[in-house]
Amino acid sequence: MGRPRKEPTGTSSPQPATVASKTDPAAPPPSTSATRAKATAADSRSRSTPAAGAAGTSRGRGAKPDSSRPRPAAPRGNRGDAGDQHRASAGSCSAAQKSSVAKGATGPARSDPHLQKQQAEVDPNGAWGQFLPPLENKDIPLVEKETRGQRSNPNWYKWRENRITASMASRIANSKFANGKTDKVPQSYLKAVVSSSPSVQTPAMSWGIRNEKAAVRAYEQVKSQAVGRPVQVEDCGLFIHGEKKWIAASPDGIITESDTGKALGLLEVKCPYKHRNRTVREACKDKDFCLEVDGDSYALKKDHAYFTQVQCQLAATGFQQADFVVHTTKETAVVPVEFDAKFWGQTVPKLEKFYTQAVIPHLEEKAGSSAWAKEE
Repeated sequence: MGRPRKEPTGTSSPQPATVASKTDPAAPPPSTSATRAKATAADSRSRSTPAAGAAGTSRGRGAKPDSSRPRPAAPRGNRGDAGDQHRASAGSCSAAQKSSVAKGATGPARSDPHLQKQQAEVDPNGAWGQFLPPLENKDIPLVEKETRGQRSNPNWYKWRENRITASMASRIANSKFANGKTDKVPQSYLKAVVSSSPSVQTPAMSWGIRNEKAAVRAYEQVKSQAVGRPVQVEDCGLFIHGEKKWIAASPDGIITESDTGKALGLLEVKCPYKHRNRTVREACKDKDFCLEVDGDSYALKKDHAYFTQVQCQLAATGFQQADFVVHTTKETAVVPVEFDAKFWGQTVPKLEKFYTQAVIPHLEEKAGSSAWAKEE
């Protein structure tokens, strides 16, 4: 996703609410709706930042730009300032692939002895080296640069292969297999991790892709008015977790100050097809919608899949905050999402279980079958 050129939009001046009037793009065939999730570090819900709104929409609180800075002491050894990593431009992916494999740190401490025993038996931070391209932490920024353009860039698919990505994190973490309720591996989830092929686009996905640039333009205007200085969204590629290189994420962009280039946080945009012609407040009446009305603002549901997606993005990049944007033809809502270390600490063991007990055994079996076939 390249950063769109600034163009005048129908967005009105910001009110204490996260909405902006839109023109109605052409609608594709009917499909499923897009939904989201979000949260704060101290509360189970986050409040929306100010945005320009359509008549009759809710009012929200002001944004806190300072909290969107990258965590100064991220637990991952591969990056200091996440903004510096995004701006890194030296080298290439080919150089990264030639690098030796860096040893990753172990995952979060666990109180469950059974889980500790499982990790001791198969540590994903060591086993991944058999099935992923060699990658040192210093080369992770090069991968991010060489995978910009994301779905339009073949390198993006290559580096995602055999990694749990943010878009799959919620489904995997909430699966019966990852939670010990069944020994049966969900094959569709496994295939999504080990495959490098582009996914088939549904009408809802096509709608989101076609309207993403308009959503980013609307966001830039809303955010600039909210913080009182020009803000723009920069393109980004795939971010690979420094310690757990089997985890990766592709945010929709990096939020930066136009004048200084300072990185403020991540951007994740959703254009829900089901609610494309409604205001966000109207969409909140749908119990399956990612947002809910929270007084004069919106809140991202912590139990929604999009919340896990954003948390994975923040964990992989080292940023402290993301702006989660819901864009319809009637409104643009901006909801800040802060990194929730407790939530992420509860999620990672489930992802590790899936990777160690489903992904790695599958890849080992596949490698063994290939070797046997060659001998024959």
